[in-house]
Amino acid sequence: MGISSGPPIIGIQNINKAFQVGKNQVDVLKGVDLNIMPGEFVILFGQSGCGKSTLLNTIIGLERPNSGDIIIRGRKLYDLGEDARAKVRQDRFGIVHQQANWIKSLNVVENVAYPLMISGYSRRAAIKRAERTLELLKLAEFSRYTPTELSGGQQQKVSICRAIINNPWIIVADEPTGNLDTVSADEVMGIFKTINEQARRTILMVSHNPEYEKYATKVIYMKDGIIEKIVNRKDVKVDEDQYPSDLLAMARGEVL
Repeated sequence: MGISSGPPIIGIQNINKAFQVGKNQVDVLKGVDLNIMPGEFVILFGQSGCGKSTLLNTIIGLERPNSGDIIIRGRKLYDLGEDARAKVRQDRFGIVHQQANWIKSLNVVENVAYPLMISGYSRRAAIKRAERTLELLKLAEFSRYTPTELSGGQQQKVSICRAIINNPWIIVADEPTGNLDTVSADEVMGIFKTINEQARRTILMVSHNPEYEKYATKVIYMKDGIIEKIVNRKDVKVDEDQYPSDLLAMARGEVL
């Protein structure tokens, strides 16, 4: 899969972010500059407290920086009001957390379908698309379970289904394998890599695990609120026979 040589999908320009803790100001992000190109698989590495998650939250519009700009496809995110930023987050980002936040009154397929329903899809159309997404990731048998009945690895796969259901430009994942065993974590990383390669989606992930560098096209090392080093890597292909061959069509909504 080629990386676009055009304008960045995410432009991060001189971002500074500080929090007030008691009488003290804690500088968390200190002049962060970074371009993320369409189709990249970017992994942010760094020790706890280095600013990775704060940067992620700033990029998706949840943490307004003290100064600097986040630019999504040429659009300054923080020039928008709160409701408009929420709309960008809903439509353009698919978000996977370390621990999923489920709507407890809904079953698995309803949780996956929920982003579509709040975007205006009918319940019937949203459920149909969610069922197809679960089927492609081999989770169809669990569609009527409650999410908390599933294993940690199964829950994260369901989270990925929910993240891609709206056909987002960018998948953002904050320590998505942090609570998983090695086998489940490798399966989840393989799914992310397949979405990156087959569906040509940009992936932005926070991780502590250096073994995941092999999945990335760009590795960002953070320390004490700054970017210490950027490493661009050649794309490493996954064994596509392990994963659904129509993930590209799934992400584009063509088969749903």
